[in-house]
Amino acid sequence: MGRTKALMVWGTGSGVGKSLLAAGLLRHFRRLGLKVAPFKAQNMANHARVAEGGEMASAQWLQALAAGVPPEVRMNPVLIKPFGERGSQVVVLGRVDPFLSGLSWRERRPHLEAPVREALEDLQKGYDLLVLEGAGSPVERNLWPDLVNLKVAEWADARALLVADVDQGGALAALFGTWALLGNHRERLLGFVFNKFRGDLSLLEPAYGLLEGWTGVRVLGTLPMLPLELPEEDGFRHRPRRGEGMRVALLRYPHAANLDEFWPLSELSDFRHARTPEEAEGAELLILPGSRLPAEDLPWLRAFLPLLRAHLEAGKPLLAVCGGAEMLAREIRDEEGVERRGVFPGLGLLPFRVAMRREKTVARKGVRLSGLTGFWGRLNGLEVQGYEIHHGEGLPLVHQEGPLLATWLHGLLENPGVQEALFGRRARGLEEALDALADALERHLDLKALHRALGLTGKIYPASRPLQAPDPPPPPGLVLLLGGARSGKSRLAQRLAGPFATLIATAEARDEEMAERIARHRGERPPTWETLEEPLDLVGALGRARHGVVVVDCLTLWVANLLEAGLDPLEEAERFLRAVEGSNKRVIAVSNEVGMGIVPANPLARRYRDLLGEVNARFAQRAKEAYLLVAGRALPLAP
Repeated sequence: MGRTKALMVWGTGSGVGKSLLAAGLLRHFRRLGLKVAPFKAQNMANHARVAEGGEMASAQWLQALAAGVPPEVRMNPVLIKPFGERGSQVVVLGRVDPFLSGLSWRERRPHLEAPVREALEDLQKGYDLLVLEGAGSPVERNLWPDLVNLKVAEWADARALLVADVDQGGALAALFGTWALLGNHRERLLGFVFNKFRGDLSLLEPAYGLLEGWTGVRVLGTLPMLPLELPEEDGFRHRPRRGEGMRVALLRYPHAANLDEFWPLSELSDFRHARTPEEAEGAELLILPGSRLPAEDLPWLRAFLPLLRAHLEAGKPLLAVCGGAEMLAREIRDEEGVERRGVFPGLGLLPFRVAMRREKTVARKGVRLSGLTGFWGRLNGLEVQGYEIHHGEGLPLVHQEGPLLATWLHGLLENPGVQEALFGRRARGLEEALDALADALERHLDLKALHRALGLTGKIYPASRPLQAPDPPPPPGLVLLLGGARSGKSRLAQRLAGPFATLIATAEARDEEMAERIARHRGERPPTWETLEEPLDLVGALGRARHGVVVVDCLTLWVANLLEAGLDPLEEAERFLRAVEGSNKRVIAVSNEVGMGIVPANPLARRYRDLLGEVNARFAQRAKEAYLLVAGRALPLAP
């Protein structure tokens, strides 16, 4: 494919669906056999995951799963974790940077360009396509020059989509206004997407024509409100879908963090976020999630202390994770001012004291659960996986105090074995949800137009037939496909070659009809094919081909091109056949079977017929397989 291609997903604002649209596109491109990866230069979120290299935003972690590649910090080189109104913790390439955390936004920005660009360029070396996610809106001109949306798109030479949230209202105005404010950057736009629509689509469709008429940019379609529960990037607008089963309440304090790990509960339980004690009453299971600032969330949580005590005295289970567990300790001591300097009395439900340390624990973790009792005893014997992200010290990794289970371990409820033990069934899982997301994009958006705009020709392959790299690789050798015009030679060559092949195209568009023919063939090829246009030097093109399968389409035009150039087709054929034998590649050659009793009317045409017939014969003699195509049927030719 040459230089790594890039597609940028911009939004008209925060929360419009950029993250999930990017995830769905990554899964779609993965289905086509492309090696793809996500990238977001800077994410502001308190939801993080542990990946190769440190911590990264949950959104890019999920997008990496959609792409089928290991999550790594280069995919999100800068993560900003807000400290409320008074600052942020800045994570660069997976690690906290104390110096940058102490700077204002404008002072910080010049220091971020280098790591962002280096991470982007490193990723480009290993992938066919990057799907880049913007942040907020790309037209906040008070913040220009924009690093996350515009500078990154320029560095990657990306084309862009612009998405708006219909459910919020004002989507038509938001799309047109964003387009108008983009200025010269609007040249990158290849399409608009409406998201989160419900109701009668005929009411929205007139907006398509208006937008296209005003801007010259087409609308790729409208995504409905999808009933999917996937980890939310921030969750500030998220309201969990209410399922059936055990009633579960998560206490949503002001600095609650890593809420994305509880996505399975919407499917497995009657799940709600509680902001008041009244909203949590009657819950069979209470959850205290992580907190970005436990010392500042403590006053909020004290109002729940009577509820928590009554819940535990009734023998009902309570799960406290990371910062949630820290607040239940006897005290939180932060003498170094890592989060907020001081000593803060905890709620005293756990017999521990927590001390904040500058060195942050960031690690993936596995543990075998044992010694648990009561409700939590169902987990004994399970091997569970999770991750730690915390500055605090002083708590055990897992500790039970009556019905209270406290742990540093994030992601406990994402383990299928834990789900089955506690709720009697397993959540559908992220893979199934990501497939459903990609199905929706393929059903509702014009992705063929997206392919064409990105230079990816070909069809959308159905979800039931994901394309994968051939394993083991196809055997090397020559395959010859002969037949008349429109006999099905090229279609059979495509089937035999599979999704990963190099096409050596010998045709030249010398007239309008030939140009249309070439364009039609190009549109029928898989988008994962490499195309080398070479009318004469097949040996050189074979040497440049990066795939193990090479299709030559076609020898018919190649012989004609050689004659016009004054070259000997028989000598060139022998030269190419020797190159095929030494290439260790599978070469599928397509050619017309000529003659069949018809005598051309002039000497040049007769000479061409004879030469092509001899070239075909020499290819057939050296081929491991040869077929004659008649009316779409392939007849094997005996060696």
